[in-house]
Parts: sequence; structure tokens; C-alpha cells
Amino acid sequence: MTMAKRSKTLAVTALVVLAAFLVGFTGTMEARTKIVYWNTYTDHHQEALEKVIAGFNASQDKYEVVSQQQPYSEFDAKLMQAVRIGMGPDIVNMFPSDAINYISAGLLVDLAPYINSPEYGIPGYQTSLPTGTFAEITQWGGDSIYLFPLTLVGEVLFYNKTLFDKYGFEAPATWSELEEISRVIYENEGIPGFGTDSVTDTYQCLIVQAGSGYIDAETKSLVIDETIAKEKLNWFADGVKAGYFRLVGEDYYFSNPFGSQAVASYIGSSAGVSYVEAAAGGAFEIGYAPIPQEGPVQYISQWSSNLVCLSKDEEHARGAYEFMKYFISQEVLVDWAIAFGSVPAHQYAADTPRFKQYAEENLAVKALLDEIQYVGMLASIPGSANVRTEIDRMVQSVALGVMDADTAYTAFVRASQAALNEQ
Repeated sequence: MTMAKRSKTLAVTALVVLAAFLVGFTGTMEARTKIVYWNTYTDHHQEALEKVIAGFNASQDKYEVVSQQQPYSEFDAKLMQAVRIGMGPDIVNMFPSDAINYISAGLLVDLAPYINSPEYGIPGYQTSLPTGTFAEITQWGGDSIYLFPLTLVGEVLFYNKTLFDKYGFEAPATWSELEEISRVIYENEGIPGFGTDSVTDTYQCLIVQAGSGYIDAETKSLVIDETIAKEKLNWFADGVKAGYFRLVGEDYYFSNPFGSQAVASYIGSSAGVSYVEAAAGGAFEIGYAPIPQEGPVQYISQWSSNLVCLSKDEEHARGAYEFMKYFISQEVLVDWAIAFGSVPAHQYAADTPRFKQYAEENLAVKALLDEIQYVGMLASIPGSANVRTEIDRMVQSVALGVMDADTAYTAFVRASQAALNEQ
């Protein structure tokens, strides 16, 4: 055999071996069940997700998770349309108030059989979650679990510690203390002492802490205590009218007014700490504290990052679950919580030395950890999102002097109950 023929033979043999390898490799990849995850993450959040997905895909050879980024402004409408025609993703993130619409339409997978499986379940799943969080994901009865929490963020109090120190104030532990501090600051500095990014969530905290009910899921009716509701409504609205409280208005979030020292303190999401620090720019020392508690019930609002499964068949549903299970493995979940400035929903991750060290450095997260045991649950049923909208409308109208409390509360009850009845 000539050298030329020998080289040609070797080249052909190499191509055959390479082709066989590629066929085998492609076949292995094609054999994987593809799990599609729609999300709206960008920048470092997207990078964190891709890291989780890459880790899961490398950990086994049965499923392949694929991330598909979607525009935030179109997400809700696009998702429902895609799911209804059978072209939707297998996994998305979802709040309880949105999940109820999919549950009612039979479009979400009940994850309880997977979580509780003796073969591939998650031992200690319930006990690793805060009581309020577990109550939230199991509120629809039948031992079902439609939401799969990853991390928690919640309301914390940001305050101008430099200004508070000037008057000898500590972070307020009660709403009464917050009111007194706000009055003194307004009288002496000419700026409001307090505001809140979400009057809805803060109002819910006020009435629940005072002992009021909210929505009865079985009867689909409001069970808010009218006396408490009006008292807390007037308490906040009177503060706004007098100048020592403030509405966020067109600023949308209080981080910029707070940073420019136009307000001395405010309640906002624990995840917003980077915006707060950027707005302040080192002009003063920032304080971070749990939100005030006052009344017979200890309660905070929180917004958990939940995954849900929309798969139509068992194979895809199992793959989606296996990805979720991987997601809450200890180190993966700690990485995710740190990337988002949040608290792991599962205690075994929150207890790790690495996360504890992070919480010592991120004081907003530390403040949330100090109140995490007060996480509560409000019923999410069809129409409950409308109730939140009506709370905002009621509080704003009274604080701005458009309506008195009696008139606004009557309108709130009428509109809210109508929304609950329509479902």
C-alpha cells in the first residue's frame, strides 16, 4: 500500500469513527426528554439560572432543561395562550395569586405525589419550610402542592440611621414608635418620617397584626374586621395628610427619595438593597430592621419565588420535578439565594455557614431573617388579586383626601366582594 493510499484509508477510518461517535452522542442527547423553562431573567440573574441548568443537565442523562427567555411585559398573556393551545413550557415561576387561575383551569401539575414519593421524594420537605410558606402552597386542599418555593423576599424597614441617631432613636419595634419617630423628624427636619413601597402589603400587615381576618376561601367572602380596617386606614391616611407619612407617588419605589433624604424611612423589599445603597451613595449610614409588629398576631408579607409545572404528560412532569428537586439541593439553593439577595425557603440552606456569612454582610437579608418566623399566608382564590387592587385604591383615595374612610371602605368592600363572586 502506497503512503497516499495508507493516509487516505486512515482518514476515512477516522471519519467513520468520528461519525459513529457523533451519531452516538446525538442519539444520547436526543434520547433526553427536553424540559422547557420560560423565564424573564436578565443579566446576572440569567447567568445564575444558566449555571443551575448546566449543573442539572450534567448531573444526569435522562432530562435536558432548556431556558427560554421571554419579555416581561408580554409574559402573562403569552403564557396563558401558549398553555391553552398545548404549546406552553414545562416550568415557569408563579405567584399564588396567578397560580389560582391555572389551578382552576386544571393546567398546573400537583407536585405532592412526587414530593411525597417513598422512592424519589423529598424527606422532611414540610418541616424545612416556614409554617406560613407551607400553608400557602397547600391552601387549595386535597393535600395538593402546586407551588415549589425556592427563596423568600419580604418587607423590611430601611431607615436613615444617621438622622435617627441625631435624635437618639433606635429602629422602631412597633407602629406606634414609628409614628412618634416620624412626627419628631417631620417637625424638626421638615421631611416625612415614613413611607411604604406597597400600601397594599403594609395595610394587610396592619390589619392582620391587629387580629383581623382577610378572605374566607370556602365562602369566597371578605372577613375583614370593619373596625380594625377603618382604624388602620385612618391611621395611615392621617399621617399622610399631616405630612409625617408619605405616599410613593410617581417615584414608584422609595429608594430614590430615601437616598436623596426626602424621607427618613420606608418599607420595601429586602431584595432592593442594592438600589437603596446606590441611591444613598454613602451620604449617610443606612439602617436595616424588621418591619414593626403591634397587635395579637405577628405577621409579615413575603413574596416567595415559586416554580410550577405545566407539563401535559408524566415524563415531562417527572423531569420538571427532578429539576426542581435539584434546584433546592443545599449548595445550589444557597448560590441562588445569594444571587437574588433573598433567603432560602428551606432551613437547611439558610443554616449553612456560607449563607449565614452572607447575611452578616447583607443587612437587609439579615433583617428579613430576624422576622422570617412571622411569614403569614393570605388566601389566594379567584378574585383575590382584585382585592389587592381595591386596597390600594381605597388607601390612596383616603390619604389624598378624595374620599373619607367610611365611603372608601364601603366602596372597597362592594368592589372586592363583587370580584370574588364573579369567579
